[in-house]
Amino acid sequence: MTIAEERTEALKQMVDAFKFIEELAGNTSIMQQNMIGKQIDDSRSDEIDAADVIGSIRLIYKVYQKRKEREKQARNNRISKAF
Repeated sequence: MTIAEERTEALKQMVDAFKFIEELAGNTSIMQQNMIGKQIDDSRSDEIDAADVIGSIRLIYKVYQKRKEREKQARNNRISKAF
């Protein structure tokens, strides 16, 4: 969990934290694939894979970054048209 004044900053901190964890522990999706069939109860439906969470956070962060870049370009275009 991260805390920041802006949502994009919180997402960036999460992405950085996941990157740090993956550097230390290894890729989560590979680790989870290796565990398939080795757990006592593989029929649980209330589990969320860490790789899915990490991928979703990264995707949300990229969407925010692209939106920010488009807004910046639109602002620059309006300024250049004004002159």
